[in-house]
Amino acid sequence: MKRSPINKIAFAFVALLVFSTSNAQINNQNENTQRIDDYLELLQLGYSEIEIFQDLGNVNFLRENYEAATFWYEKLFKIAHAETIPKSYKERYDFALNSLTSTNEPSSKKYWMKSIKNDYVIKKPSEVSNVALSQNRLVDTSDFAPGLSVTQNGNFAFFSQPVQTKPEYGIFSKKEIIHEVYRAESINGKWTNFKKLAVCPKYYSAKHPTVSADGTRLFFASNMPGTYGKYDIYVSEIKKDGSLGIAKNLGPKVNTKKNDLYPELSDDSLLFFASDGRKGYGGLDLFAVQIDKNKVSKSINLGNQINSPYDDFSIAFSPEKGMGYVMSNRGSKNKVSQIAITYSTSGSDFNIEKDDNKLMKVLNDKTETDYSSTMFDN
Repeated sequence: MKRSPINKIAFAFVALLVFSTSNAQINNQNENTQRIDDYLELLQLGYSEIEIFQDLGNVNFLRENYEAATFWYEKLFKIAHAETIPKSYKERYDFALNSLTSTNEPSSKKYWMKSIKNDYVIKKPSEVSNVALSQNRLVDTSDFAPGLSVTQNGNFAFFSQPVQTKPEYGIFSKKEIIHEVYRAESINGKWTNFKKLAVCPKYYSAKHPTVSADGTRLFFASNMPGTYGKYDIYVSEIKKDGSLGIAKNLGPKVNTKKNDLYPELSDDSLLFFASDGRKGYGGLDLFAVQIDKNKVSKSINLGNQINSPYDDFSIAFSPEKGMGYVMSNRGSKNKVSQIAITYSTSGSDFNIEKDDNKLMKVLNDKTETDYSSTMFDN
């Protein structure tokens, strides 16, 4: 009979338990079964084998179940390179092994708790290497990764980078992907001085940064506390010394109860963004909103020549060519492609970035316009 993948794993692991000569003999069948159950449960949650052996070894060590702890630590030592295993694991293994035969009182649990907790703290590099600027950097599989946003003078670039981190609570909590915003400086034609920007609280994400041409405002999407939905679009003032002012939510004129992402500035005042929280054509739709110094205008759906039943992430215009370029997964849910569109304008005074009504006539072949239902003025 053909085994399912999980059954194959279970069978292989049972064999490993039975035939491994380096492990202590397991005489208690209930303990043996519990170990298999623990292993399979963590495997199905997405943990790697190294993470599983680390976590089960540490959990049993803190419970003073030293027989099980040594069992899992030995599994870890077998599959991991010696230079990648912190010395603290070997120390705990030796202590657990000695405790099985010693009659002395165990050492302070508080000391061991601190030791284990330190092993779960992720050491982040002080700066991001040039590899981070690659368009092929690690991203969520459902995400489209926009390129760099560069100031008009070319001196500074902003981008977001996903990193794995442990949640704030729970020593053994599974690592999560969060997004962080970085700034890079161009010196002699090379990007350097990479710096992570504290645009949102720790343990929350900030991504898709776009900077105004004059370098004074940074727009980004974040899921920090205070959002209207999942991700909202925020803006921060960039001060003369390069530090950031308090992030300000653009409010319900832009943000919804769902996702509002991929802000992109055009002509320093027209903001394009993607949202799946407003009436549209399906998935993420592209919208435009005028952002003046202290005022936000009505948000406008860019229409059915640009938006599709799929996810439409971002748009760029080339007015001199009468061309636009939309990043969308309309060809394949698993692949983002650049879709070219054409449009025509009448009259030499037409400015696509300033005239909302003409913008809608150009981009939508229907007679009615599709405005958002939420309106406010600062």
